[in-house]
Amino acid sequence: MASPTLQNARDLLRRAFGYEKFRPGQEAAVSAILSGRDTVVVLPTGGGKSLCFQVPALLMPGLTVVVSPLISLMKDQVDALTAKWLPAAFINSTLSAGQVSDRLARVERGEIKLLYVAPERFDYGRTAERLRKAGVSLLAIDEAHCISQWGHDFRPSYLRVKDVHEQLGSPTTIALTATATPDVRADIIRQLALRDPETIITGFDRPNLAYYVIPVKNDSEKERRLVEILRKHEGLAVIYASTRKAVDHLTTVLERARISSAGYHAGLDDARRHEVQEAFMTERIRAIVATNAFGMGIDKPNVRLVIHYAMPGTLEAYYQEAGRAGRDGQHSDVFLLHAFPDRFTHEFFIKGSYPERGVVEQTYEALRKLSDKQGFVDAEPQDLVRVVKAKVNSREIEGGIRVLEKSGAVASSNGEQARVHVRLLATPDRIKRELTGEANAELGLLRTLWRAVGPALTTGAVIDLDGLPPGFAGFARSAPLLDSLQDRQFLVWERLGAGLYLADKNAPLAKYRIDWALIDRRRAAELSKLAAVQRYAYTKECRRGFVLRYFGDPAARRRCDGCDNCLGITVVAEETESQPKVRRTKKPAVAEERPQIDEQVTLGPADQRALAALKSVRTRIAREEQVPAYIVFSDRTLAEIAIRRPRSLNAFQDVRGVGPMKLERYGARFLAAIAELDETEAA
Repeated sequence: MASPTLQNARDLLRRAFGYEKFRPGQEAAVSAILSGRDTVVVLPTGGGKSLCFQVPALLMPGLTVVVSPLISLMKDQVDALTAKWLPAAFINSTLSAGQVSDRLARVERGEIKLLYVAPERFDYGRTAERLRKAGVSLLAIDEAHCISQWGHDFRPSYLRVKDVHEQLGSPTTIALTATATPDVRADIIRQLALRDPETIITGFDRPNLAYYVIPVKNDSEKERRLVEILRKHEGLAVIYASTRKAVDHLTTVLERARISSAGYHAGLDDARRHEVQEAFMTERIRAIVATNAFGMGIDKPNVRLVIHYAMPGTLEAYYQEAGRAGRDGQHSDVFLLHAFPDRFTHEFFIKGSYPERGVVEQTYEALRKLSDKQGFVDAEPQDLVRVVKAKVNSREIEGGIRVLEKSGAVASSNGEQARVHVRLLATPDRIKRELTGEANAELGLLRTLWRAVGPALTTGAVIDLDGLPPGFAGFARSAPLLDSLQDRQFLVWERLGAGLYLADKNAPLAKYRIDWALIDRRRAAELSKLAAVQRYAYTKECRRGFVLRYFGDPAARRRCDGCDNCLGITVVAEETESQPKVRRTKKPAVAEERPQIDEQVTLGPADQRALAALKSVRTRIAREEQVPAYIVFSDRTLAEIAIRRPRSLNAFQDVRGVGPMKLERYGARFLAAIAELDETEAA
């Protein structure tokens, strides 16, 4: 049979999908795949990435396996394909074991050409083996940025894909994403071990989208602005919120404003998520309020508004979610409701995900202190916060525990796993004397346990029986041998319940391998990405150009006709005396010592002048009170004051780092400096 050609692909595109020609980038990707070449495709959201592998899949002789991260993505694409009578199916957690088995049987019979699979599926049974026997011609990795630890949506499950590629027989591979910086693209190629791949990048610009940033002071103003935008602008809308709680609250706010809407987040059961998704896709509701779990791969072409209720943690996430608007090429609007404190929520999660070394070390010492003789820890993260001397929160403690678990210093059990505590009683001489013969199963188990934990076995150690080598792995195989050894007083053992356990409570943390440098790099990378979003929110330059330069797109220009800055639209945050006061917990002064302005905001010339004037006031106060300048106000607080320029004490106290005492002691002097600055500029 002759190999399919590019002309065959064009004919199929017209016949099966109804398009007269490929979009930019699609034809090059299809050509590369048909020639058997690994390919990396970076197309903007709405640029038609799916056709890059769907068309070759229908032309090539074998099966195409599509690794996809979200259930909604799979369902949407498979529904669209089956509606065209194209042979596609998916396997995910919404299916019963019987349904999965039936679909794999259809694959083996050659009835399915495209099979969408979550990466976790390859951990079950013989999935990879069965697919390989069916004959895999193409492996497509959708949302490929998920495989990169430097990407905005890294998913550890995607690290399986390299092994899956080998298990499937190393077929031609295509990796696709809409948001990948040059570093992320290089990491995708490395992680997947792609062979001299063709890299296709068409540019990130979406000229039909207009970008706006609306500065707000608090959640009350955000809600008013949200309703205002939805009433002023027509069409379907996606509103992104950062938490499930915010989704539920905003849905109520919109319903009270008589705007038909529904909430979507991971806390809903499968049936409810399906119901909400269908209501939006069929336009029975106008707006969907969602966490970032919604939208990845959703092909709803006529979304006219995307509104971010809170600042995302990365520009990649922001641009990808903004790209849900206007996929039909028609004009659409993207709004970011931005408050200066938005970044602090992200900082909280980043520090929890990548805790400081000192936090991990103190968490380990706290676990040792609270553990019993066997290493069991009956404590919650909140309990550890009280033991740890440093100022930390429970999220950072949880992050420290995850680092310790990954290193093997700490293990967790739900009470059903094969985790046991074993303490060796017998001396080596007694073991040699009484357990003779190489074939002795009890001797073999003791040797295996010693190899697993070493001398810690003599003082007592936690051991996962499922992790032992074949012959002893699993509770059913090892428990009878442990019982026999305990009856003869060679050891004592017990099965552990639910909770945390120290592998060896007497061992120093230095015994375990922890890549501190990697954790530091990840934390720094996430904070850098967060700083980029903050700079985007505050830039006075072209927003479109800002984003394109971030992604390394040479098409970036200094001006456009589709963003608030270039259109001369200025929105000022409200400053009403009736606004609710926001109480903030002040961080210890020592944590504010280092200036961080450059990492957080971009100050324009006027802001820089304001900042200089405010620093002069701070210096005078610091000299008068004989304290370091940062004790008065941190550089970050001064930067926010310079940008906001509050005109009243009520507005001044909404600035982060301004508590009641500082407001009373310093507020009037800084307000006077701002007023003087305003008069100077006006003159």
